Amino acid sequence: MRRVRSSLKNGGFPILVIALVNLFLVLCVCVLLSNHLVPRFGYSVQPQESHFVIGAYDRDNTHIVSVAPGDTPRLYVGSELVRDGYAGFEKHLSSWDAPNPSRISVILVLDKAVSAGVVHQLTDMILRHGFTCSYAGVPALDK
Repeated sequence: MRRVRSSLKNGGFPILVIALVNLFLVLCVCVLLSNHLVPRFGYSVQPQESHFVIGAYDRDNTHIVSVAPGDTPRLYVGSELVRDGYAGFEKHLSSWDAPNPSRISVILVLDKAVSAGVVHQLTDMILRHGFTCSYAGVPALDK
């Protein structure tokens, strides 16, 4: 058998450098595109803009309810998804009952796309239990 020999002196080093540079560039592209390739979990609520936003509040007597849009709106108490829709939310409200329910505040963080009917239904449920209801918003930018 014949052996093949290179006529270049130390020809392997430039090829190794080019291979490492290519590998580095491929890794950079993968890292930059990974934000768009990997599915994101959780929920995102984009509240309405308002000139009147909530300041400080008593965290011990306040429950934050986030409402994400959809055919059937998704309700989150804190970061926990409420199962069974409105019936599940009614169970949460019943578990918060206290001797003086007007001292318990419920802050609704509503997405812009949530319909007014859903807002009214949730507000009625909260007020029926005697709780104080507020809506959260993001500060409006003066134009």
